[in-house]
Amino acid sequence: MIDPDDYAAQFGDLPVPAALQTLLRFQNEVGYGNYSEALTLSKEGRAGLRHGWSADPEFLARLVPFARATASGSFYALWNPDPSQPPMPDRWPVVVFGDEGGEWIVARDVRELLRVSTCDVEPCIDLDRVHFHRDEHRYRKTPGLDGYVEWLRERFQIAPVDDPEEILKAAQGEWQVAFERWANPILERG
Repeated sequence: MIDPDDYAAQFGDLPVPAALQTLLRFQNEVGYGNYSEALTLSKEGRAGLRHGWSADPEFLARLVPFARATASGSFYALWNPDPSQPPMPDRWPVVVFGDEGGEWIVARDVRELLRVSTCDVEPCIDLDRVHFHRDEHRYRKTPGLDGYVEWLRERFQIAPVDDPEEILKAAQGEWQVAFERWANPILERG
């Protein structure tokens, strides 16, 4: 169980997206890791960014890690694409950082990530791409997935997807180049 105040602390002075606050209550009810293999909210803060990518203050200031993407340590972060605008994290694109490298836009906003998470598989992240592949012979549905999908429909009118590839393509088409243009010089310095 994650205390809502502890979860909010990683956002600093930024507002926590309402969808994430609501999901945290749901996660605290059903249990950590019991609703989707693709997403589990966490309160690890910027340590993963600092130790795995860059300690550059600009880099850390524009990214807010908020959830685990895989059991092995990959995580999601919200990216502020334009700090000159009022901070609206609920509308920021979502980046996945792979535990063995790779940084990819996976959703245009939090709600889109919630839809992606209904595919119920961990993302495969490498330096060339990210994808969510479900091997039907090995796939085991997360016990709380049906309840999660129903909850998303009722709460947010979000329909599930088996294959989120189109969502990834659209999000990357809109944001990947801009993210790389911003992040790569910082990562090369680090």
